[in-house]
Amino acid sequence: MKGIITNQNVENVEIDTQDGKHMVISKKSVLKILYKDLAEAEEEKIRKEEEEKRKLEKEKAIATKQEEIRKRREALAEQEAANRTKSNEGTKVTHSLRDSFVLTSVADGNMITLAPESAKCQTFQEYPEYFWLFGGLRFSEPDWNVLLPKDSRPVRIRQTSTWKDLAITLFGGFAITITRKTIIVDVCEGNGYRMVSDSEINRIKEEAVEQIKTEQELKEAEEKYELELLEKDLEALKKKK
Repeated sequence: MKGIITNQNVENVEIDTQDGKHMVISKKSVLKILYKDLAEAEEEKIRKEEEEKRKLEKEKAIATKQEEIRKRREALAEQEAANRTKSNEGTKVTHSLRDSFVLTSVADGNMITLAPESAKCQTFQEYPEYFWLFGGLRFSEPDWNVLLPKDSRPVRIRQTSTWKDLAITLFGGFAITITRKTIIVDVCEGNGYRMVSDSEINRIKEEAVEQIKTEQELKEAEEKYELELLEKDLEALKKKK
């Protein structure tokens, strides 16, 4: 009800409402309305404060669980790194000069992704490889850390004879048995096929299992907290009765 107070005495209040009515209301009724509005406003304030408090407590409980999971993941990562270091402590393989085109991954965790024949590619690196005794012995081993890209782009690798290679082979082969071929590394668009080790497959599986486990634990922590709140509410309701 909205209007203008036109007159009042000890017991009553006279009001002209906005819709043109003239009303006489007991002051006791007015006080009851005011007290009711104040009580409802105070109750709403308390309810909002309680909701905010519960929200913060819930976020704190979930944050605690997330910190616990983070520490566990860090411990697992450290253990995995230690195991990887231990497994790499073996003797480094030295290839013979009779070996050629020995292809290995740059490092564990940076595997080679091979592009299909239909992929759109462009040249990334070229390496001219020299051989002696008509290709029987090579002079040096290529550095695949330089030839291969550090990212996960698919690659296409081939060994070819350029016109310069053919010229060097033609003259050097007859004179001093020197030949040459060029290794070309292309980087390509789209997806490819990865040369994945067993350790990489196991790591991917473990990460997937850990992700599912983490989501389940967070969900259980949230459900547990909501159940505890419900039990507290029921207990408070019993005390009121």
